[in-house]
Amino acid sequence: MSTTVEPDGPTSLTAVAPRMTWRRRVNTGARASLSQLRRVPRAGRACFLIAFVNAAIWGVLVPPFQVPDEIAHFAYAQYLAETGRPPPGGARAPYSPEQRVALDHLFTFRVIGQPRLRGILSSEEERGLRTALREHPDPVGGGGATSASNQPPLYYALEAVPYWLSPSHDILVRLFFMRLLSALMAAGTVLAVFMFLRELLPACRWAWSVGALIVAFQPTFDLIAAGVQADNLLYLASALVFLMLTRVYRRGLTFPRAIALGACVAAGVLAKLTFIGLLPGIAAAVLLLGWRAAKSERTRALRMIATTILVAALPVALYALLNVLAWHRGGVTAGGVAGVTENALPGGTTVTLAQTLEYSWQLYLPRLWFMKAYFTGYPLWTIWLNGSIGHLGWLDYTFPSWVYSAGRYVLFVLVGLGLAGLFRLRAWAREMLPMLVCFALMAAGLLGAIGYVGIRYRLANYGLPFEQARYLFPLLALYGLFVVLAARGLGSRWAGALGAALVALAMFHGLFAETLTISRYYG
Repeated sequence: MSTTVEPDGPTSLTAVAPRMTWRRRVNTGARASLSQLRRVPRAGRACFLIAFVNAAIWGVLVPPFQVPDEIAHFAYAQYLAETGRPPPGGARAPYSPEQRVALDHLFTFRVIGQPRLRGILSSEEERGLRTALREHPDPVGGGGATSASNQPPLYYALEAVPYWLSPSHDILVRLFFMRLLSALMAAGTVLAVFMFLRELLPACRWAWSVGALIVAFQPTFDLIAAGVQADNLLYLASALVFLMLTRVYRRGLTFPRAIALGACVAAGVLAKLTFIGLLPGIAAAVLLLGWRAAKSERTRALRMIATTILVAALPVALYALLNVLAWHRGGVTAGGVAGVTENALPGGTTVTLAQTLEYSWQLYLPRLWFMKAYFTGYPLWTIWLNGSIGHLGWLDYTFPSWVYSAGRYVLFVLVGLGLAGLFRLRAWAREMLPMLVCFALMAAGLLGAIGYVGIRYRLANYGLPFEQARYLFPLLALYGLFVVLAARGLGSRWAGALGAALVALAMFHGLFAETLTISRYYG
């Protein structure tokens, strides 16, 4: 299989004219951006549209504030939109009076965790909500601590745009338009996966759509895409980083690509601090790109790498400075890292290295005889596989048990087919091996970060579970690749048909989850 991809045309706008006016630069840049958009295959644009519509439907089906942690993420976005600064945290009221009124009259806290209870079901309850909101409770809260308040503000600053552009100042209308922005981010993630697979497997045209649509119909991904949730920007930035690293590996590191890669990394860090787990693998990939350059090009490659680092580091450094000097967000200094890497626990105890390693091992591998047990079951099945199949809502409704049993057998079959597909594409695998190793380092870094934070959360909250399958979704690009390799396992003759069958299965899976959601909240 040929995997050669011809490099793009001119990549520097400075080559267009030696003395280009500002207006001509803007016009030329706009034309170049439009040209790049037109170069996205129709199949990619179709995947984007399908993903957006599907996520928007989920946003209509799921009641307000019933997406996991949406209460906290909306509170952050509303505070930033109203005040122009991130919430300070601390012992203040975390929600605005307006949001509190909406939460109370939607019976939000009564419904969460109680799958037999519903929200508003009668016209009288609907009138009570509307009457309370017509009194115009204050939309500015105290900015107190929530599960989201130690995170960077990029996602919430973006959500401030639909918050203010909403045709109504009604909190539920604003929430709807903010959810649409999350749906757009989810569609962008699907398109990034499409382009990643196109870059990685340029000769397998069917693979691009198969991998992207598998992601588009993933129920847990769609549930997060349905709400105001910073994970949506995290997933998008992560998928774009996978795309840019692959593109640079295949086509070379130019100045525009260096800027784009650095911007994607900065967006990931400023979206959610979970992205930090990917940084060691990204650093290894950038060093690999410099090492692969010819000796005559080594100086230029180093300049490109320095550009990438500078573009990635400057926005993060600016945020850290603003955090300390302008916003005075005490517990989230240095960009919020202190808030999620604290070793000290209530009572003065500390988390040891042994505890971290034992917990992290058991998250993904069978417990060894000398380890303290942190889980009653095997997390690979109970948390990661079953959670990916679907622990929906605030983890308070699920599929029937037979679905999870069948899902395990499907996984076994896909792993076997994936190994066979990798063997069939062994020439491609040898060519891409250095970058695939970097992708594995990115995955390992994310798994380690989940373990590092998870053990501290559990010990600080007296054993309360931390782990959720959605924490793995920065690796959605690799999930799409895995499914494509599995489809390739039966050989090129049957690969397209098997890929289509897997997409059909994913669509059925997503539709099943939607019917469960309707039953959960409206049945």
